[in-house]
Amino acid sequence: MRIKPSLVIAVMIAISAVCVTAQKTTKFTSSYTNLSGKACKFYPGGEGQDGMSLCKGPGKYQVRIYSSATMTHIVAELKGTDNSYSLASVSLDFNQARSNVEWRLANGVPFAAIFRAPTYGEPNEFGGPGKKTGEQLVVVGLKGHDDIEATIDAKTPNANAKAREAADTKFWKKD
Repeated sequence: MRIKPSLVIAVMIAISAVCVTAQKTTKFTSSYTNLSGKACKFYPGGEGQDGMSLCKGPGKYQVRIYSSATMTHIVAELKGTDNSYSLASVSLDFNQARSNVEWRLANGVPFAAIFRAPTYGEPNEFGGPGKKTGEQLVVVGLKGHDDIEATIDAKTPNANAKAREAADTKFWKKD
């Protein structure tokens, strides 16, 4: 059986139209988790171990905040799985009270997280971060969107909008 090229072209056009329509009907929104707000609960550590905080995110996502010897780590994770996404490792004196994780949602489903993280100079003598030199917006894709990854200098005009755009435009790009 021979398939007519015009039929193949018509099918390809129809598939493209469906994809473009799906893209146009996707509604991108944001949800926020304040890292010191009511959505967070502190869990003290046991003998010789640091405690951690868990902060509720949208859907089945949460933010885990824990410390190691010289750093505080901020990780987005999907509850009940091994899926975790590092947002930043910051100095131990990081001001959690002034920080949020912005979750990007497509039709209400989380697909990326954005976090404003400090940048640091040369490590100090103990291996921890050096002096704070600025800030950047870290964009990280969540489950199924691991290809979303970007950093935007916070001094860039409209940095927050550019971080959202970096997540949203890569939402459809699958290699």
